[in-house]
Amino acid sequence: MKIEDALQRFVEDKEDCIIYTESGSTIIARIIEIGDGFIIIDEKDSESVVNIEHIFRVRSYPKNEKGKKKSIWV
Repeated sequence: MKIEDALQRFVEDKEDCIIYTESGSTIIARIIEIGDGFIIIDEKDSESVVNIEHIFRVRSYPKNEKGKKKSIWV
């Protein structure tokens, strides 16, 4: 399975996710589109392009029992 195929789930969910990069930064955003070696993300008020080679982990934003976003430590 290619990374692009695995990331497709996050595009279909249309939910915020947490993207961890190899530089140690954490991005909380919604993945809009997957290209050839990059993803386009929507952070609150802007769009950005991130190189897939620099991503080492992506996970769904955790929610509590009521469906609200949990506080996280990044």
